[in-house]
Amino acid sequence: MQTKCEYCGSFYDDTLEKCPNCGATNNNIRRISQGVPTTIEELKQYCADHNVPLVPMRFHIGEDYKGAKAYGIYRDGDKVIVYKNKADGTRAVRYSGTDEAYAVNEIYQKLRTEYNGHKEANASRPPQHAQPQRNHGSNKRRRRGGLSSTWIAVLVVVALIILIAICSDDGSGYYRYEDNYYYKRPNGSWYLYNTLVDDWEPSAVPTDDMSDYWSGSSYDSSYGIENFSDSEYYDPSDYETSSSYDDDDSSWSSSWDDDDDWDSGSDWDWDSGSDWDSDW
Repeated sequence: MQTKCEYCGSFYDDTLEKCPNCGATNNNIRRISQGVPTTIEELKQYCADHNVPLVPMRFHIGEDYKGAKAYGIYRDGDKVIVYKNKADGTRAVRYSGTDEAYAVNEIYQKLRTEYNGHKEANASRPPQHAQPQRNHGSNKRRRRGGLSSTWIAVLVVVALIILIAICSDDGSGYYRYEDNYYYKRPNGSWYLYNTLVDDWEPSAVPTDDMSDYWSGSSYDSSYGIENFSDSEYYDPSDYETSSSYDDDDSSWSSSWDDDDDWDSGSDWDWDSGSDWDSDW
C-alpha cells in the first residue's frame, strides 16, 4: 500500500521507515507502533474506550455532518475527507485523499488541540460558589478574603498554563506580517515568501514580537503561497526531534491517552476555546 509523505508529498511503500525522496520519517509506522488510531473505525473505538466527549466538542467521526460549527471525518468512495464547518456554515476541507492513516491523524490531532483549548479556557473561568447567606460583617469579610484567595489560585494556574505553553513551543510555522508571509524554522531561522519570484528566501525577523502575526504551524492552501516544505530551505531533520511522532516524545503517553475517563469536563463551557471562523 502506498502512503503520502507529509513533507514532500511524494508517494511510496508504507512499509518503508523513511521517504526515499526526501528522507522524512514515515510517521504512519510510528503511529501504529505507539497505538495511535489509523482508521476511522479505530478512532471511533478509541473515543468510545476513553469517553471522549465528541458531542459537546462537535466532532463527527465517520459522518458527513452538514451543520455549522463542526469537525469531522468520513469516507467518500476511495477517498477520506477531513473537514471543518465554520460558524457561517461554509466548509473548509482539511484533507481529501486515499491515505486514511494520515486523514485520521489530522482529526485526531485536532481533537487533542480542541480538548486542550477548552481545558485552558475553562481553567480561567471563576469557580461557581453557592450564594452566600447574609450574616454578620465579620463573616462577610472572611468570605471576601476566601474569594480573593480563590481568584489568586486561579490566576496562578492560568499563568502556569501560559508559561508551559510558551516554553514548550518553539514558534516554528507560518506568520503573516504586513501582507507578507514568513516562515520560522525550529532552529530559529526566518524566511520571507517573495511574491515577485514566487519563492522563499532567508529573512531577518520583521519585528520583535511576531506572536500576534501567527498563522499556523501547518501549511494551508488558502495562504496562496508555496508550501515551505517544498522549498530548498526545508530540512526534514528539523522535525526529527521536535515532532510529536518521535519515540522520545512523551505527548503520546500523556493523560490524554492514558486517562480512562475523559468526562471530567462535563460542566465545561464548550463554546469557549474554539475559533470557528478559521479554516482549521
